[in-house]
Amino acid sequence: MNRIFARQVGRLVFGGVLLAGVTWLVAVLGAGSFAHPGRYHPPLGTSASEIITLTWIAAIAAGAIARAIAGRFGGPRSPDARFAASLIVPTAGIALLLPVTLHLPVVALLADLEFFDVWAMGSLWITGLAHAVFAGLCALRAHELAAGKRAVSPYAIYFATVLTACVPVVFLADARVAFVADMDLYVGSEALLVIPPILVAFTALPFLRLLRSMQRLAERERTEIAAAQQLPRAIAVPARRSA
Repeated sequence: MNRIFARQVGRLVFGGVLLAGVTWLVAVLGAGSFAHPGRYHPPLGTSASEIITLTWIAAIAAGAIARAIAGRFGGPRSPDARFAASLIVPTAGIALLLPVTLHLPVVALLADLEFFDVWAMGSLWITGLAHAVFAGLCALRAHELAAGKRAVSPYAIYFATVLTACVPVVFLADARVAFVADMDLYVGSEALLVIPPILVAFTALPFLRLLRSMQRLAERERTEIAAAQQLPRAIAVPARRSA
């Protein structure tokens, strides 16, 4: 039971740090989008690549430390209470941060890390809605798997995300946003309608395997929880003194 508890705590902390990093990244990119046209340097001198890298390092380290501490000291004997949350939180964090993380080495190789700030802002303003839909459906799948229900399929999540990418958020944004104004000026509506769905379709392909593996993880842990709850518990009884 301690092992299950430690695993769940580790996943919760890992996912919580990822979500905090995503919030930090969105805040920095959003603020940078209102800079003067052509100048999209994030404030405080923090680049998107630095935030993403620090977030993954912090999440992995914090999750490992939390798991070690929880395994050493133990915790409540009711793993069901945390089971769903320990799947939903890291799933949402990974779904939000991993896609842009996959773009990082490609953009850095083809251009440079400074241009990646512009690329990340484009991901926020052009495919931000698709990211939100993808993360929401992944979290829903995690919740349904934890409950032992029939979950939304990986392919349904994939196609819903790609279809959402066909509606770039940039079309709905205020043109007073410097980044949005430049996108309308230099890229063009036709490219914004065609390119984002293609990029999202390729980026989301590796997640199909991850989404399928969620079912095996949920079923295995649900089985472990049921087995642990059926184990007999020893009761200490003081020895009776002989007459």
